[in-house]
Parts: sequence; C-alpha cells; structure tokens
Amino acid sequence: MPTHTSPLRPAALLLPLLVLPLVGCLGSAYRRPELAMPKQYRDGEAGVHPGGLMAPGARSLGELKWSELIHDDELAKLIQEAQTNNYDVRIAATRVLQARAQWVGTRAGQFPAVNGTASLTNMNMAQNGSGPVPEGVSTESHWTDLTFSLGWEIDLWGRLRNASAAARAELFASEEARRTVMATLVSDVADAYFLLRDLDQELVITRRDMALREASLELVQLRVENGYSSEIDRLEAEVLVKSAQTELTNLELQVDQTENQISELVGRNPGTITRGRSILEQELPARLPAGLPSSLLEQRPDVREAEDQLAASHALVAVARAAYFPTLALTSTTGFESGALRHLCEIPNGTWLFAPAASLPIFSAGRVRAGVRSAQASREQALLSYQQTVQRAFREVADGLVGARKLSELRTQQESLVDSLQQSVEIADQRYRGGVASYLEFIESERQLLDAELQLVQVRRQEITNVVTIYRALGGGWQ
Repeated sequence: MPTHTSPLRPAALLLPLLVLPLVGCLGSAYRRPELAMPKQYRDGEAGVHPGGLMAPGARSLGELKWSELIHDDELAKLIQEAQTNNYDVRIAATRVLQARAQWVGTRAGQFPAVNGTASLTNMNMAQNGSGPVPEGVSTESHWTDLTFSLGWEIDLWGRLRNASAAARAELFASEEARRTVMATLVSDVADAYFLLRDLDQELVITRRDMALREASLELVQLRVENGYSSEIDRLEAEVLVKSAQTELTNLELQVDQTENQISELVGRNPGTITRGRSILEQELPARLPAGLPSSLLEQRPDVREAEDQLAASHALVAVARAAYFPTLALTSTTGFESGALRHLCEIPNGTWLFAPAASLPIFSAGRVRAGVRSAQASREQALLSYQQTVQRAFREVADGLVGARKLSELRTQQESLVDSLQQSVEIADQRYRGGVASYLEFIESERQLLDAELQLVQVRRQEITNVVTIYRALGGGWQ
C-alpha cells in the first residue's frame, strides 16, 4: 500500500505551491495611497505654534460640535429642524439603508444556500387513451416528493469575499456621504441665516438713508422755490431718493427669498423665519485652530467617502481577476419519494444526490480581460478622485484661513472708517447748528456714514460665514 501512495506525495506537496501564486496574483489587501501632504497650512494657523503643532489645550475647529460654534438660539433651532426634516438628509439616510441591504445580500453568497421543496401529484389517465387500461388497474395515481437541496460555491479565489468587501466599502462610503450632506446642510442653514440678518441690518440703514434723502429733497425744493438752487439740484435730489427706494425694494425682495430658502432647507413651506441675534451681535471663536493637515484625512467625511470608494474599486479588481480561474460548486439534494403519503418518510423511500461541479473559462473572446481592464480603470479613477478630494480639502482650509486674517483686517479698517465718519457727522452737525455749514453738507456726511455702516455689516457677515466655511472645510458640521 505505501508503495502505491508514495508517488502521489510530491504532487500533493506541489499543489499548494501552484495554487498560492495564483491566489496571490488576484490582488493584495487595500492600503492607503501615499500622499504629498504639507506640514502646515499655507497661511498658518491662529492658536497654533510654528511648525503646525497645536497650542496646549487647543482643539481643531473641526472637532467642535456645531452647537459649540453657534451661539444664536434661533439659528440652533433651525439647524436641529433641518437635520430632522431636510429632504436631502432623508434621501441620504435611505441610501445608507440601501447600501446596507446590498452588502448583506452580497455577503450571503459566501455561505451555503439551503432550499426545501414539497410536491403532491395526483394524476388520472384516460380509460381509452393510447391503449385500453386492463381491468382491475386503477387509472388514478398519486406521487409525493419531499426534497432538501444545498448549494455552495467554494470561494477558492476570493471572488465572493472581495465582492463582499467592495459592498461593505460602498456601505461606509454611503454613510460618509450622508455625513457630507449633513455638514453641507449645517453650513447652508448658517450661511442663509447670517445673510438674512445682514439684510435685516441693511434694511435698517437703508431706511435711515432714505429718510435723510427725503429730507434733503424737501430742503432743495424750498431752496429752488426761493431761488437759491437750480432745477438740476432738485432733480439730483429726486434721483437720490428714488435710488434709495429702489435699493430698499431690492433688499425686501432678497429678505423674502432668503426666508424661503431657509424654509426649504429646514423642510417647511415658504414662510417667515424667527430671528435671533443681529449680525453685529454674533460671536466668533477667539481662535481658529486648524490642526495638522494629516488629520484632515480622518476628519472630513468627503475625504473618507472618496477613500471608501477607492477601497471598493480595489476589491472589485480582484473580483474581475477571479473570472480567469475555475469555479467549484457543490450541489447536494436529499429527500423522500413515495406513491403514498403515509409512507413518505420511510427509509426505503429516501433519495440523495451529491454533484460537485467545476467550470473553467476557456474562450470568452476577451470578455474576462476587458472586465479586468475596466475594473482597473475604475480603480484609477477612484484614486485620482481621492487625490483630488484631498487636494481640494487643503485648498479650502487654506482659503478659509487667509480669508479669516484678511477679513479681520478689513473689518478693523472699516470700523476705523465708521468711527472717523461718525466724528465727521458730529462736526458737520455742530457746524450746521452754528451756522457755519449748510444742511446739505450735514446730510452728505450722514449719507457717507450710512454707506460705511452698510459695508461694515457686509464685511462682518463675510467674516462670520468664513468661520463657518473653515469649520466645514475642517470636517465639522455633521456631529
């Protein structure tokens, strides 16, 4: 006996050596690609030491919850309402459920499938069919069948395992996509709300400006009637009043449209939005620490989504390559057959079948190779998309940081201009009351002050929304 089995031992030893290289060529485990990341953001970071290290006790702005950043109760209520009722968020949540179901269905292919069938046949033949039925023989027959079948594809080359891994990565990607939608929603609601408060403040200033222009027009009309001014002065004063009315109407239009936008974001029908703090009362964080650029890969949901898509496409390449190799399926059935139901489960009526089957692709006219190349191209696209997403994330943070610095400088300059114009108005008022200057000179100084206040409100809103932009760029907003 040993003499017969010994020649098979070298073949048994060689078989794993032949199979392992084939398994290895199907694909390797996913690894995060190397990226050229800066040590710190271009414009530096407020609250961060040189070299990009966080100051002691400081947290990255993106690690904060949105409730720690927002200090307006009415805005906080709007964000909470939007997170519950916004349709984009609800659609994204259903996509997560869909991806989870697809993953469960794909993973089920790795396990055996068991099915059971039962049938009862009652047949009656014609008495004078193809031939007469002998006397004493019944034309009616009964047949009962109870069968259990088992089918299982043995995953020799990891096709099913990699397909499951790809579906799992797609599930993770859908969850990150939902978080991206949530972060974008928080940012959009905040931006629209701050725009609304900006427009409210601009309405107040514009109404004051129009009142001054109307008073100026009345004065010019008196001067024209008394021969101290020409008709062209009156026309110029009328133009100023009408332009203020036009600007006021335009602002009222923008207010209504912005309220409608916020209503849609929070899942309401168009209507009035309750206000909280004015745009000038909104608080900003004392510092805007951005953290290390490397943390952006873990913090931003869109970056994680792009990486999950890359991991899924990597696994699908292995799935496509597995089509080059044979598949082995095990099929087994067992059950009982009987002409009488009461004898169905007796041992002599038992049946079984065991039928392993293997299939090997021999000629497919390049279909398998095309499938592999298509999967590889999709993986390359996912890699480029991931690299592009990371690069865009770095740019958005850098843009926000430089915006924070420059807008702070611009606000300081504008505040200084407003202070100077306020002093100018006070002097013009004193000169007018003292009879040294005309009322028109006083009105012109007041109008310049109002224009500067309008610009200050706009700069303040830009500064606040830029903080929200940095917060979203750092991956905050979905918590």
